[in-house]
Amino acid sequence: MASQSTRESPDSYAIAWIAALPIERAAAEAMLDEEHAAPASFTRHQTDTNVYTWGRVGEHNIVIASLAAGNYGTTSAATTASSLLASLSSIRVGLLVGVGGGIARPEEGYDIRLGDIVVSQPCGTTGGVCQYDLIKAKSGDKRERKGFLGRPPTVLLNALTSIQADHERKDSKVPCFLQEMLEKNPKMGKRSKQNPGYAHQGFDNDRLFKTSCDHVRGPDCRGCDTADEVQRDPRDTTDPHIHYGTIASGNTLVKDAAARDRIVADLGEDCICFEMEAAGLMNHFPCLVIRGICDYADSHKNDRWQRYASATAAAYAKELLTYVPAAEVQETKRALEVLQLVQQQIDGVQQMTVATKATADSIRSDLHTDKIKRWLCPPDPSTNANHARTLRQVGTGVWLLENPVFQEWHSGSRQHLWLNGLAGCGKTVLSATVLDHLAKGNDRLILSFFFDFSDTTKQTVDDMLRSLAFQLYQGGVSSAKHLDALSQAHQNSSDQPATKALSDIVFRMLLVQKKVSIVLDALDESKTRHDVLLWIKDVVSRSELGHVQLLYTGRPESEFQRDIPPLIGKQNCFSLDKHAVNADIRSWVSAQLSQRRDFREKPLSPDLIERIQKKVGDGADGMFRWAFCQLDSLARCRHEAAIEEALVSLPPNLDETYRHMIASIPTELKNDAIRLLQFLVHSKRPLKLAEAKEIIATQIKNEPRGFDIKRRLFHETNVLDYCPSLVTVVDATHKELHLAHFSVKEYLLEQKQFEITTASIPITRTCLTYLTNIHGSHREINRDFPMARYAAELWTDHAALAQASKDIVRATVRFLEKESTFQRWASLYQADSSWDPNPGPPQGSGLYYACFLGLVAPARDLINKGADVNAQGGVYGNALQAASFRGRQEIVQLLLDKGADVNVQGGEYGNALQAASSGGHQEIVQLLLDKGADVNVHGGRYGNALQAASSGGHQEIIQLLLDKGADVNAQGGHYGNALQAASFRGHQDIIQLLLDKGADVNAQDGHYGNALQVASAEGHQGIVQLLLDKEADVNMQGGHYGNALQAASFRGHQEIVQLLLDKGADVNVQGGEYGNALQAASSGGHQEIVQLLLDKGADVNVHGGHYGNALQAASFRGHQDIIQLLLDKGADVNVQGGHYGNALQAASFRGHQGIVQLLLDKGADVNLQGGHYGNALQAASFRGHQGIVQLLLDKEADVNAQDGHYGNALQAASFRGHQEIVQLLLDKGADVNAQGGIYGNALQAASFRGRQEIVQLLLDKGADINAKGGEYGNALQAASAEGHQEIVQLLLDKGADVNAQGGIYGNALQAASFRGHQEIVQLLLDKGADVNAQGGIYGNALQAASFRGHQEIVQLLLDKGADANAQGGHYGNALQAASLEGHQEIVQLLQRRHAITLSSKRSSSRTPSYPAKKLRLMDSEPLD
Repeated sequence: MASQSTRESPDSYAIAWIAALPIERAAAEAMLDEEHAAPASFTRHQTDTNVYTWGRVGEHNIVIASLAAGNYGTTSAATTASSLLASLSSIRVGLLVGVGGGIARPEEGYDIRLGDIVVSQPCGTTGGVCQYDLIKAKSGDKRERKGFLGRPPTVLLNALTSIQADHERKDSKVPCFLQEMLEKNPKMGKRSKQNPGYAHQGFDNDRLFKTSCDHVRGPDCRGCDTADEVQRDPRDTTDPHIHYGTIASGNTLVKDAAARDRIVADLGEDCICFEMEAAGLMNHFPCLVIRGICDYADSHKNDRWQRYASATAAAYAKELLTYVPAAEVQETKRALEVLQLVQQQIDGVQQMTVATKATADSIRSDLHTDKIKRWLCPPDPSTNANHARTLRQVGTGVWLLENPVFQEWHSGSRQHLWLNGLAGCGKTVLSATVLDHLAKGNDRLILSFFFDFSDTTKQTVDDMLRSLAFQLYQGGVSSAKHLDALSQAHQNSSDQPATKALSDIVFRMLLVQKKVSIVLDALDESKTRHDVLLWIKDVVSRSELGHVQLLYTGRPESEFQRDIPPLIGKQNCFSLDKHAVNADIRSWVSAQLSQRRDFREKPLSPDLIERIQKKVGDGADGMFRWAFCQLDSLARCRHEAAIEEALVSLPPNLDETYRHMIASIPTELKNDAIRLLQFLVHSKRPLKLAEAKEIIATQIKNEPRGFDIKRRLFHETNVLDYCPSLVTVVDATHKELHLAHFSVKEYLLEQKQFEITTASIPITRTCLTYLTNIHGSHREINRDFPMARYAAELWTDHAALAQASKDIVRATVRFLEKESTFQRWASLYQADSSWDPNPGPPQGSGLYYACFLGLVAPARDLINKGADVNAQGGVYGNALQAASFRGRQEIVQLLLDKGADVNVQGGEYGNALQAASSGGHQEIVQLLLDKGADVNVHGGRYGNALQAASSGGHQEIIQLLLDKGADVNAQGGHYGNALQAASFRGHQDIIQLLLDKGADVNAQDGHYGNALQVASAEGHQGIVQLLLDKEADVNMQGGHYGNALQAASFRGHQEIVQLLLDKGADVNVQGGEYGNALQAASSGGHQEIVQLLLDKGADVNVHGGHYGNALQAASFRGHQDIIQLLLDKGADVNVQGGHYGNALQAASFRGHQGIVQLLLDKGADVNLQGGHYGNALQAASFRGHQGIVQLLLDKEADVNAQDGHYGNALQAASFRGHQEIVQLLLDKGADVNAQGGIYGNALQAASFRGRQEIVQLLLDKGADINAKGGEYGNALQAASAEGHQEIVQLLLDKGADVNAQGGIYGNALQAASFRGHQEIVQLLLDKGADVNAQGGIYGNALQAASFRGHQEIVQLLLDKGADANAQGGHYGNALQAASLEGHQEIVQLLQRRHAITLSSKRSSSRTPSYPAKKLRLMDSEPLD
């Protein structure tokens, strides 16, 4: 390191390097190229306790920040980052560098060794880091990941891409940097007993053991069983390997193999590392996580490798920084600007408070946003925009931005603008240019959507609305509440919204914005053009959306030329100026000739360059796409003569260009190239680059045929050589191969070999060949063969289209008949449950799937070979129902002719008639009825065929069924009856028909109780009117909402509410989920309806429903205006009832501080008792809302009030780990030893949850360490049960009675033994725990360990004198417990100790029945 220098200003430092441990900091400092003194003008914020080192790495000025000494975990990391940003606002990006535990799974391809490097890299839905202690326990021993964390900054992700590409070609510089470190810092290379040094620790000291092998006590693994060691291929160098993937982060140190594997299974991600700080930063500080592997997160963990792992991580960070351009860092927004998480006014408030609250709030927000995203499945427009940006030449498109027409649109004087131009003129690139121009301002919300011919998720108006809705949702709370309400109205995201509902909600979300600009690209690539135009027309017609501007692009096709000018005015239709586009093309061509390596590295004469410029730049005639193709072709010319020859014969248009390109594909590549293009033309989704490689590696014409892994291309991008200029690579979640332009697809579809029936033959043959030739377990196939799932899904559609080919039919039958291929295919994909990524063994027969898929000829052959036409299985029960549902009439006729039972029951729809009726297949319905199908048979999703047809809106089928004697009032099924089904779907003509046929308008059944309620809930006003005209009882009770008025009120249908009231609806009728209409409207946030109901005499204080009353519902949901209205109308602010007891508790729980203040100002009793949390203070303390806790205390809330699930506020805050609130409550006089609640006292709650800092705080404040009570009897038992060894040690050091009795396990030793915490068992025994102490569920520790199969603990207890024949507990003795659970090794161990069965107790149950409830509480403590 060079001598110190000084930077005058801290603003010179834009990158922060955060280290948790002193050894990590030492490694970081050793990597500095230059160390600096603190900047002269640096002023530390008063709350900042960080320790900083200043210096330079390469061209970057770096500040190294450390966590506070002894503080590790996500909260401490968040505090460090927040303090850093408070003092150094110049920081733009960060690196979190240090050690972690590796998750090595060599058999799965994750051969991670000690000293290796793991880097967080976004994948799919994750940002590269998952928080493993955000796992929610569910019933049935299932657990669910509740959230994931943010992505690193783009500038760092770009660097990751570059460094990975370079490491494909050349060695990493990490070993060089490590060597330099040791040379410059000799002490770091020295080894001693206490300090093993920063060098590699030797292969002999890197041992990976099986999960079942626990560590034998000792400083190393010499005593561990070598038979349990995982054998790995030897490495020929000590150089560390670099792994990229998901890092699991949390507050609990993972050092147990079983716990490690359980967490990995819970996360559902390919996690490769554990650590303890990243989750505190990723959503609050834009950083990348780099970890050196120092252990395997198991019981064999020791500190030997920590220093070397710190060094490898630091060396990688240094290398990565060489790939990060300093200029791009400076262009990156400052961390404070990006995150807006650190409050500007923090004087007098501890920064840790802010960080902790920000973390909790952000995680809750992320969880909910993730849920909404999973529900909507919104297409991401950024992939299109980003790809367009890669095609844009700097300086092009300026003519548009400077055009007066565009500037008038940009300023707001024009609301709509249609940019139209011919294919290939660069409209999508212009759309991206417009978006970038809009983003430079800060005066509007910017939304976009790119219709895309190559992606079926971006082709309809429904796709567009989902994307716009989610973009609006991310744009702010004011818009988000509307989509949240829609989600809640659709069974809490269980049901999908209709397109009209989406459109309505987008309009509501747009209304609350001040100014919005929407860019819609490529209208001509939409498959629902008419619907898109209707939506634009709707926007135009709504005067209240005058602040919403739309710009859309597309070809000037007849449909658009006919409809758009009259809609928005001809003056707002802007044909792209060919001259201006030509100028951009010339500029682009010039730049390509001077910058593109293909041209720059060739010795082209100035004259030739000028000729290329003239022929291509001047000859494009407004067609960017044409110019691109010509330059691409010229760039591949191998000599000057070839370029000159090509210039003479440039194709005049795109069609000729594409014909020439295909003709020019080398002969040896042409078959594969054509096949690849056939896949791309007819693929329903973008083809992943890895899948394209597999297609090429599968030979279906040339010998040897089949899939050959040796034919895989060395580099994915070599795929481009097969179809130059016709395809392009797009960076999305995975790298994707797309047709280069819509015009390419249009051209290819005009060629015979790309017609769907012709292309389906090679596509099917490729998929079947691939699926036949791949081998391995299901996991291995998914891991090693990237096209497996895609091929399994794709072949089925194309096989149906290729049935004219006898070869394809024979291949299909062989594939379905052969057990190995059939099983392999079904394990990858089952067409009747296509949503399931891992469907397991086939649920139906080969014939069943052939019938479902419409494979007529293969089905006939299978039947002729003896397949059972009545075989049961599959989602639809049998082949006849499957074919009927899918509308396969020829197959239905075939099955019936071959003896299929027309009335066989089972499957999703109960029978074939209901399935066909649901699908609207009238000819099949007629055929089934002619064959004797029972028209009134019951069963299945819809109960009967009539209800199925009514739900689907198939009026002709309904008439046919009624003519055949269908019972119009038959009950059953999801909707109860046909009338209710039609009412739900809004089929008014069918409702009229059913009523004319005698349907009972007041029939009761189904989720919504009756037809009027369902029509009211869904907002079908015309149907509501019709039903009322037909004498529907307006006050009929039943169903989810209790009555029609409540349903309409909750869903916000004001006109229907008015109609029902006009027809005599009782405004105060009780029942249903929300008790009454007023509570429903208050919960939904529909203020106008609340006002209407109150005006009509609604009782503002009526009780009932989930929230007890309207005021509590509005308080929970945060609808402050409604709360004010209810209070103005006399709502009792202290009325009791509902889940949260009262309005104040509900608002406190949800963190609505303004509402809490309002309620208190209106006289809310701050100490009112009741509800789940007992009182408002406990609710706010539990959720960590410190501001509300302070407010309630200022209003004289009783800090020691007893009630509720957690007994008191202190216990609730201690349980959830809100240390600042614990401190605040104690400062306000909270009784540290108050008893009550599920955990008995605060100390036990904190001990159970592993909140060590809070345990220390409580003890410092006088907590009785041996206080009894609660589920676990005392704090020591609670900590022992949950495996918190540091807390166990702390409690013992503070005098905890190691033999204290009580609680579910009787004592701490039994608790630790039952849960398998061997180190804690050893610690307790060392501290004098009575190995034979009696009590608890299992009588003694030996029986508990024997029951759970913890052999090492059983051995330890016996070695310590445990009585092998001790009697008592649920199983009588240890031997019987082990025998009943099948733990044979333990049985033998106990028998060797002369254990005998003396007890008469016997139990066939594997878990004690008496304490079952308590065990559930222990294993899955609710976190609300």
